[in-house]
Amino acid sequence: MDNNFFGKRVLIVGSGISGKGAALALKQCGALIYFFDGTYPEGVDIIVMSPGIKDDKFTQYAKQKNIPVIGEIELGFKLDIAPIVAITGTNGKTTTTMLTGDILKLSGFETIVCGNIGTSYSSSVLSPHTRSVVEVSSFQLLTVQDFCPHVAIITNITPDHLDRHGSMENYINAKLNICRNQTASDYIITSREVRILLKEFGVRSQIVTLGSDINYDGGVLSVFGKKIAKVDELNQKEEHNVINALFASAAAILEGADINAVHDALVNFKPAEHRLKFVGKYNGKNYFNDSKGTNIGAAIAAAKSMNGTTVLIAGGSDKGYEFDELFIELPKSIKYVIGMGEVKEKLKEAAYRQGFDRFILASGLEDAVETAKTLDVVNVLLSPAAASFDCYDGYDKRGEHFERLIRA
Repeated sequence: MDNNFFGKRVLIVGSGISGKGAALALKQCGALIYFFDGTYPEGVDIIVMSPGIKDDKFTQYAKQKNIPVIGEIELGFKLDIAPIVAITGTNGKTTTTMLTGDILKLSGFETIVCGNIGTSYSSSVLSPHTRSVVEVSSFQLLTVQDFCPHVAIITNITPDHLDRHGSMENYINAKLNICRNQTASDYIITSREVRILLKEFGVRSQIVTLGSDINYDGGVLSVFGKKIAKVDELNQKEEHNVINALFASAAAILEGADINAVHDALVNFKPAEHRLKFVGKYNGKNYFNDSKGTNIGAAIAAAKSMNGTTVLIAGGSDKGYEFDELFIELPKSIKYVIGMGEVKEKLKEAAYRQGFDRFILASGLEDAVETAKTLDVVNVLLSPAAASFDCYDGYDKRGEHFERLIRA
């Protein structure tokens, strides 16, 4: 299928950010747009799927009618004429995406920053630009066909979204789709652990590896042998954030970024909202909002960044995994864990199995915050290790509620 959509009848499945973005892009291309409303219009030429939609019935219908099905990320790729940096991973992908975009912009490139970060890729490519930085989730990567970034980043792969993918193997394979179409002239930047998976996957691109090509030995960040910044200069000095900075710097340099711009972007970077945000000090306690920490790896990273005794508030909707790893990896600074939401009993059972005896059940976030206010700790950390959809429309709504409660 070519990228000439003029006059094509396109059925869009999903009316969220991705679906609306696809519609905007396709209208400008002269396509005839239909949103799926429970019925299939006659004469559909293409179906565009949003990433949050389980596509079984649409795939079956498309096969019967011989209609091509593509994802919104694939649509964006077909319309994009700029070199692409694509970022995925269980944790750190939003921070890495934002950093990469900042560096390229400071280097003078007209840069779009889009995708899973909150702006659709397909509508973003309509703006004038010379570089594309795209965050891609495992759901978006399930439907890629020809999508091929010049530089790809896989920050890490740990269990997540197993309720949707069905198994860890399926989840890994979805993530590795980011480099499926890359050739020897492209690059994939990742950790040593993921490098092993890439070798088994048969990747053809050049692999840039944390710990060899990029590193932070002696408190200095180095990329391809060039010193770019000192850890002490960064606003975010935690190990996982230093690694994110290295990934972003390497990607931007491969796309032609200036070394001075790399340094300036790193030392001036501000994190995303609801990602390990220091909210303030109230009644002698420091409060941190990490509502975006929706899986175990993110919660562990947030917990390890705390200085002083801490109570961790965790829990939310079920993503299909157990929580033993959380309690195995928690640092000694975590004095209490308060469990809430749909998974609170799973959290309690995992705490019991791992011998963590300072676990407290809460009926919800309000109860958790009120309990945390009474405990003998320095820090209160919301890092749920779970999705928010049992009680909220998104992690941002959960984080906003948390901040209102601690100020009450």
